[in-house]
Amino acid sequence: MLSGLATVSVSVTAAAVASVPLPLQSTGSLAAAAAIPALTWATLVVWVYQDARARGSDHPAGSAVAVAVFPPLLVAYVYYRSDRSQPQSDRERLTLTALLALLSAMLAGSVFAPPDVFAQPRNTFGALLVTFPLFYLLVYRGDESNDREESAS
Repeated sequence: MLSGLATVSVSVTAAAVASVPLPLQSTGSLAAAAAIPALTWATLVVWVYQDARARGSDHPAGSAVAVAVFPPLLVAYVYYRSDRSQPQSDRERLTLTALLALLSAMLAGSVFAPPDVFAQPRNTFGALLVTFPLFYLLVYRGDESNDREESAS
């Protein structure tokens, strides 16, 4: 009788475990799928704040909040922003480098990934390994050549 009860208990436990749906991907893939766009959004907001501050805006936080709430306002911000009153700092260059690298890595990850939602973060991270050094060279080397031209004239 006791062995029959144990067999029934084991079969009920096995049936309960079998009915629990397993996730399709690991938690790390899900976290990466959410973290990369969130990091891109946060970097965009920080860049707008730093840029508005360097351009002498009266309300740099207002510009950053507006772009944070409604990102298409970035187009209006870039079009209507004033001339730069301070040279670009290293912190602004690093933020711009990270923003451009993240945006282009997300684009490359979504274009060149197979149509699997969970493959896109992996491909985006792989693209980030290429785009970050590329944009670092473009942003920092481009500014150095502009600095040399300004000092020569």
